[in-house]
Amino acid sequence: MAATHEVHGQDLKQYSVEVIIFEQLEVSTAEDLSPHAIDLSTMSLISLLEKPPMEEEVVIEEIIEEAEEIIEPSSEETEELPEEDFVLENPLQIDQWFEKNTELKELDNIYRRLNRRQEYKILHKFSWLQPALAEPDTPYIHEIFDEHGLAIRLYQSRYLHLDLLGYMNGKLVSAKNRELIESIKLAASPPSDLLDETPKTSSEPMTEESLVLEGIVDYVLREDRRIFQNESHFFDHPKMGIIVSVYDSPP
Repeated sequence: MAATHEVHGQDLKQYSVEVIIFEQLEVSTAEDLSPHAIDLSTMSLISLLEKPPMEEEVVIEEIIEEAEEIIEPSSEETEELPEEDFVLENPLQIDQWFEKNTELKELDNIYRRLNRRQEYKILHKFSWLQPALAEPDTPYIHEIFDEHGLAIRLYQSRYLHLDLLGYMNGKLVSAKNRELIESIKLAASPPSDLLDETPKTSSEPMTEESLVLEGIVDYVLREDRRIFQNESHFFDHPKMGIIVSVYDSPP
């Protein structure tokens, strides 16, 4: 994927995405459920970033507060400045883009109801923040849980789209591609934030031998769907289900 990332941060919309993946234990269908061969090598894949430790978050917040105290103009200085000299703060939480969370907000009630039902087995849940980029610039997030996986992306064309491929019982492994995440963040950052900023590299580079992008899996759920924001969307398969919510993420 040749990412261009030409859209500036102020032109981007930021969304909070939540996902629940579950297995349907009571299967009654005549549909062919034989194994499938899948190939992820044609997809641009990333892995969500792990949240920094709590201690690190506190240190970062303290540094930001100290910096704001140093550069914050006095009341006398601000009174003399014309309105056009004030620069609006970027409302996007760029530093949190593609950072994995396990908490659910919009889907929490659905998760609790599913978890109480005997005919369903929760396989995984997670959430993250991201911008809505154009389709050519949008990588798939490859989330692996046990021996199952999901490749999912939210992109903006004329309308918002969710494009996903869920599979069960397939030991596939992809590169983390942290450099691609950092390039997306840098392209959206205000010019002042780009000073002395270089893309971070993964601390655990993966060799080609460790990657497994093709294989046989038991079940596949594949769909690219136009969606509306601030709604939850259900993707159905006789053996598995995926629920995705996409909501505006205000600052």
